[in-house]
Amino acid sequence: MKAALTSTMVKEQFSFARIPIIGSTGKIVNFAPNTDQKRYVIFDCHRDAPVGFGVAVNRTSMSYILKRRVGARVMKATIGDCRDVPLAQAREMAKVAWEVMRTTQKTPAEVRDIANEDFRVATMTVAECLAMYRKHLVERAKPAKDSSLRGLEQALKRIGRPEIDLDGRAVGDLITEKRILEAFDTLARGKRTLAAGTQRANPDSKAYDRPTVTTAEITFRWVSRAVGYCMDREKRIAANGGRAASLQVNPFQVLREEGRYRTREQLEAHYEATGARNPLQLRDGSLGRFLEALWDKRKVDNHRTACDYLLLTLLWGTRRGEAAPLRWRHRISREQASVCSWVDLKAGWVSFFDTKNGATHTLPLAPAARRILMLRGEASQESAAPWVFPARSGKAAQGHYLDSKAILQGLKASGGIEELRTHDLRRTFATVAEEMTSYAVVKRLLNHRDLRDVTGRYPRVDDARLLEELARVELAILQSVENVRIALLPPRLS
Repeated sequence: MKAALTSTMVKEQFSFARIPIIGSTGKIVNFAPNTDQKRYVIFDCHRDAPVGFGVAVNRTSMSYILKRRVGARVMKATIGDCRDVPLAQAREMAKVAWEVMRTTQKTPAEVRDIANEDFRVATMTVAECLAMYRKHLVERAKPAKDSSLRGLEQALKRIGRPEIDLDGRAVGDLITEKRILEAFDTLARGKRTLAAGTQRANPDSKAYDRPTVTTAEITFRWVSRAVGYCMDREKRIAANGGRAASLQVNPFQVLREEGRYRTREQLEAHYEATGARNPLQLRDGSLGRFLEALWDKRKVDNHRTACDYLLLTLLWGTRRGEAAPLRWRHRISREQASVCSWVDLKAGWVSFFDTKNGATHTLPLAPAARRILMLRGEASQESAAPWVFPARSGKAAQGHYLDSKAILQGLKASGGIEELRTHDLRRTFATVAEEMTSYAVVKRLLNHRDLRDVTGRYPRVDDARLLEELARVELAILQSVENVRIALLPPRLS
């Protein structure tokens, strides 16, 4: 049987005493007695579920399971007890289990056996180390973000390319280090390629003409961390078992020792040469041209959501994607509010959940931001959707607006701006704020935290001052275009 599983089904409707009857839409339409008194399985056809994931209903318990064919073998894995693991988490755990099956040709239980007294990193393949590290990232007390898991998965794909060919090699076979250096250099010299049937989003982009040094650095840092994690784990097990670890030094450290990773100075020079950082400026008029082009584009209904997202990203100085998943606070529960980003117009605050540094970042709503949000709230009154920036299509997997690359290309052309990325709006905010207020306030507005900055931990910016300073930054930005300032700021502030 297949059904689009929900938490209500799993927690309240499934029972050993009765078998659900499922309609063509994947929903339960009725129940029939379990006259045979046999265990049954309902596989999950929800779009977020991996193939083969489902719920096994037994006489005394219910468990999440995964059943997949890998080569000639059908593998099975128990993900967890339905009473202990939420459905969404079980789906993610099943994805991890499938990745383990696919890359190691073993079940997760068999892989766990590696952690016993026979656990030897030297005999594990690089892919097995990455799979074990991914499992750790998902199951640790604070799971890694989806973006981190995607980065690790991309690293695994790259080292599996024919010209790199590291994924299936045993770590112990790489101790001469030559193969690692050659693989890094091959990847670093490569060029970006397009998938079959696709074309460049920006035909004028020069990114496809540059060597992929950054890609090589990111990829091999993931690999080095994964091997290092497995080595640390083996050392603990080996010490407790009274034996020596199979490896004493991570062979991927050679990349750092031989200078393959660029220094901070080299990275800064690279950013300068490639124009990677391009904050808009008040003095050269680029900020004004961008705002004017954005405001004109916003008049088109199809572009209003995208333009409001970019405008608030600029006025808040948020990172790419931090504002996109915002929800209306009055449309979500208290429990949801503790684990997601939201806007509370009544209280006058916006909260960004689980940001890059792991902390929740809150800001008061200054007048222009509040005005934009009020207009969006009024336009969405007839909708029950929780999103501040809903996706154009109701079938979008994430539910909210996500990608601003296409509209930024148009705004660059309209505003006569040579280079502009979404993160440049954050740099623009920081550039303006630095002229308007103190270092402590800028640091608080940008949600930057550096434990080594002892002095920076002493000042505390209270809410009233934070709102006052944020309003000043807003005004400085919007003054570059008079009609935008008039539209968004009350007369007494403009």
